[in-house]
Amino acid sequence: MPIVSFSFDKIIAERKKQKLEVPLKAKTSIKITEIKEEELTLAGGRKDLLLRFFFEYFVDYQTDQASVLLAGNVLFSGKKEELEKIFKEWKKTKKFNPEVSKDVLNHVFVRCNIKALSFEQEVNIPPHIVLPRLTPIAPGKKNKAEDYIG
Repeated sequence: MPIVSFSFDKIIAERKKQKLEVPLKAKTSIKITEIKEEELTLAGGRKDLLLRFFFEYFVDYQTDQASVLLAGNVLFSGKKEELEKIFKEWKKTKKFNPEVSKDVLNHVFVRCNIKALSFEQEVNIPPHIVLPRLTPIAPGKKNKAEDYIG
C-alpha cells in the first residue's frame, strides 16, 4: 500500500522568548486527526478508492519557549476492501490497522523531522533531535575498529 502524495497545509515555527532558558528540552508528538475517503477516476473510467490521512506534527520546547507545528495530509492507496475496513474502523474507534499506521506515520515522521529542522534553523532555535557531531581524536590515539558504531 503506497503513499501516493504528501503535502503540508499549515506550517508554524515560533520562538516565544528572545533569550532561551537552559535546559531546553524538545518534545515531539504526531497524530492523525482525520481520515477521509476519496475516489480517483482513472483512464477508462475505472474508479479507485484512496484514503487521505490528515496529520499534525508538533515540536514543543518545554517551558513554552518555542514550538513548531506542521499539519498536512498523506494520500494512501491500496486494495479497496482493506481501505474500506480501515475507514470503518477509524469512524468507529479513531484507530486503524497498526501496519498501515506504521507506514503512514513513518512517512510523516521522516518528512516532518526534516522540515522542522529547517524551520528551527530559520527562527534560531536548537534542533529538536540530536545531530551527529565530530569529535577530535587525542594526539597519539588511533581510531580503533571496535570504536566504530555505524
